Amino acid sequence: MNRVIRPFAAEDLDALSLFAEGLNAKRETGSTFCCKNAVDIRQDFAETMDFGFACWEGEKPLGLISCFPDMEKGNADCSLLIDARKAPYQEIAQALFAAAKEKLGVAMEYTFFFPTENENCRVFLQSAEAQRQVNEYILLLRQENWKERRDLGVTPRPILEEEWDAFAALHDGVFPGVYASGRDILKDLGKTRFVYVIADKAGLAAYGVLKTNGGKQATAEMLAVRKDARRQGFGRATLQHLAWQAFSQFGAEMLELVVDADNQNALGLYLDIGFQIRQENHCFILRRSL
Repeated sequence: MNRVIRPFAAEDLDALSLFAEGLNAKRETGSTFCCKNAVDIRQDFAETMDFGFACWEGEKPLGLISCFPDMEKGNADCSLLIDARKAPYQEIAQALFAAAKEKLGVAMEYTFFFPTENENCRVFLQSAEAQRQVNEYILLLRQENWKERRDLGVTPRPILEEEWDAFAALHDGVFPGVYASGRDILKDLGKTRFVYVIADKAGLAAYGVLKTNGGKQATAEMLAVRKDARRQGFGRATLQHLAWQAFSQFGAEMLELVVDADNQNALGLYLDIGFQIRQENHCFILRRSL
């Protein structure tokens, strides 16, 4: 039976979301950019349907690529999910990526995050001459492993409206080019994102961003300390406060965060607080062709 590559269509989303859920449940076939359950996957696919392509054999999906483009930054975050048991991975990966690249253009950069166990994806991206970046760890803090600290000398507080400009400037300075700018975070303030800050005489010294939809798992999405305010315990105090908010105020049972594998100082802090390494991911970027 012939295989065909075609764009996502509304009538295909149920089948594609279930297909993606099955593959993303295993690290050997998963993508970090893909949600875990079919309902959330379907919502993501529906929102970016113009930038998704699937490989079909009859009525059965064999693989897909789903892209989340940021046109302003010229980058697309890509999930590549292929059932290598039923189809040649490299051949289908090349065809899917070619379709996405034709849609989005060669002037884009394409970023892939995926578990280190997904060897097929690594081989494909290396063959495509993608540039390997620093690995990242996903860490998880369970409520029962967290010990509340009240002796840290300072307690973060919710950000004030008059501090929004200073927050955006600090965030964009610490994390230039990250997927969510300071203004992006402020757009969701009080909805799914909550910002807590520590201020000193010079202004905002530290901040943390808690992301939650009210479920069992929340995310310590961002954590930063102004360069001249470091080594004063502000990072530890901020992370402890995010944990307290997640567990005590929002009812979460787990708090997740991501850290670059080469950031040993931060990793040491997180492990000391009680976080455990849950997963290690590769990051590859296909640079612009122009």
